[in-house]
Amino acid sequence: MKLITLYKKYGVLFILLALVIFFSFAAPMFFSVTNLFNISKQVAIMAILSVGMTFVLLTGGIELSMGSVISLGVVLISKMVTEAGLPIAVSMLAAVVTATVLGFIDGLIIAKIKVPPLIITLGMQIFLYGFTYTICNGQPVYGIPVSLKWIGQTYVFGVIPVSAILMLIVILIGHFILTKTYLGRYFYAIGSNEETAKLSGINADKIRILAYTFCGCLVGIASIVMLGRIGSGQPSAGDGYEMDVLTGCVLGGVSLNGGKGNVAKAFAGILVIGVLSNGMALMGLDSFAQKMVKGVVLMLAVILDSLQFIEIRKKVKVVS
Repeated sequence: MKLITLYKKYGVLFILLALVIFFSFAAPMFFSVTNLFNISKQVAIMAILSVGMTFVLLTGGIELSMGSVISLGVVLISKMVTEAGLPIAVSMLAAVVTATVLGFIDGLIIAKIKVPPLIITLGMQIFLYGFTYTICNGQPVYGIPVSLKWIGQTYVFGVIPVSAILMLIVILIGHFILTKTYLGRYFYAIGSNEETAKLSGINADKIRILAYTFCGCLVGIASIVMLGRIGSGQPSAGDGYEMDVLTGCVLGGVSLNGGKGNVAKAFAGILVIGVLSNGMALMGLDSFAQKMVKGVVLMLAVILDSLQFIEIRKKVKVVS
């Protein structure tokens, strides 16, 4: 079990380093400055989502509707600006509020009615998938003004993506909340042992609702970045993002069992997924092969997480 302990501390960094070295030789263009900044642009959306996913996972929950909420946000903003003629700021705010409310609804149902998070977020994913395609008749929304694209396509000093700067701000905020505030400790507490947390005076339901609401807000922000990046209201814009984010978080040591993990390591896991996707694309692997590799990575990450959980349970039994 020493190997598991070593992986828990440094595993994701070793994996990231190994991938960088491998793709530097396998794909000559990989280690260029342009491509490295391109990777930061590509992982920005996943990294923003990973902060929200980390909060949810810490409480012992899961969020599988992220991709569908992003798609909804992208289409909503596009239609509000191009068809309804609403100001860009109002349209973006509407998307963030909508995503936040959807996160609140998920959290409320999970906390108060005790519906398993997997079921309610999967149901929300399916519903929103159909709803988004319905409101745009299955067709992309074009004619997005240039001013809407700056957050996803503009560079500071010609090299640093604006989306990467936003990503760092979100990561720092999430890290601060979890490490420097009492509220952050509450997320860990209810994920580690909800009954003990309740006996300590923590309102577990409110904390769980807050986790999903905060996650929803970040998904809304991610939808703005996504629209700026792709430049049109694609109803399939967010497809599959939740699984990449989940894989990255678990790779980074955020436990599916709750109570373990942090934003910094989750970001490292997201970098692994970003480097892996970028490297495979440069090597010419098709999307089907990439999905197989990502599937294997997710399974391995979950297996390692389960082994760590088993080790913790054994230690608890020994102490008892």
